[in-house]
Amino acid sequence: MRLRVICKAPPDPDKHRAIFGLQDNSTAAQWTLHAGVRKGNGDFVFECDARVRPNARTGDPNFLGDFVHGKPDERFLYLSWRPKDCRPVQPSMESSCWTRRMKIHLSGITWRQIEEATQSGGLLEASVQGTGKDGGPSCASVPLLGGGWSIGRPSESRESSARRPGSHEVR
Repeated sequence: MRLRVICKAPPDPDKHRAIFGLQDNSTAAQWTLHAGVRKGNGDFVFECDARVRPNARTGDPNFLGDFVHGKPDERFLYLSWRPKDCRPVQPSMESSCWTRRMKIHLSGITWRQIEEATQSGGLLEASVQGTGKDGGPSCASVPLLGGGWSIGRPSESRESSARRPGSHEVR
């Protein structure tokens, strides 16, 4: 299943000497962010592949894959920020070495949406606000805009999309 997250109007990572990307679920020592596509209006678009199967306990969709985080009942994607010169597990992390992560919950996705996206050759898409109330990057669990997950059309080019660790990554 292809997933797309559109991050609306986040702060410009270049102006803050930061890296912004879709975080894979490798260990903290390998914490890799995969760059999205920056649009002319300042939005960023991130895509990744995930597998889906029924949750053994509830029967609800249970997403799995290189970019999916959390327990089976609480799956999500991370859009993460960190300074370019900082690694999250450095022994001498200074207070200026901030990291923020947006949690994009997958729990609102239904089997009907999955079937429709699969049958139409589409994907599942959600949008989030990229700037928080403090003017910095949004962080923690963020609300989905426009009613949540919906069926989207595939991109013409998947060139800058995250497919697996090691593809179009920013370390």
